[in-house]
Amino acid sequence: MPRQPIEKYYSEKELDQMVSRINAFATEYSPWKLTHARKEHQDLFGDVIKPGEYYFKHGSGPAFDDVIKLSASSMEKLCFAVFESAVFLKPLADRILEKRQKRMFDIASKLSIFGNRKDEKRDPSGAKRNR
Repeated sequence: MPRQPIEKYYSEKELDQMVSRINAFATEYSPWKLTHARKEHQDLFGDVIKPGEYYFKHGSGPAFDDVIKLSASSMEKLCFAVFESAVFLKPLADRILEKRQKRMFDIASKLSIFGNRKDEKRDPSGAKRNR
């Protein structure tokens, strides 16, 4: 059966947002990542990823080659199928991402090199000086 021309569901920016939403349901330590093919690959659905093309990969195990690969076209179709068939998933993913972002902001503000107002008067070296 001949393949149909690739139908675009999302712009590049929209696809990036959709992949972020997919990653909301994955572990923070192993998200889907965009990568550049140096050799020919075949993705999970049988699409060929040619050298020079961008594709998405997701680590699925401890070994270097334990990855799931999806061509950009396959990822676009997956995102479309998931988020357009279950409309409640998009806002749920957005809430998860907002909570993660807030948590990261809170951690970053606690670790800030600028400290807070109470720390301004303190000597950063911790040394006591005779005045």
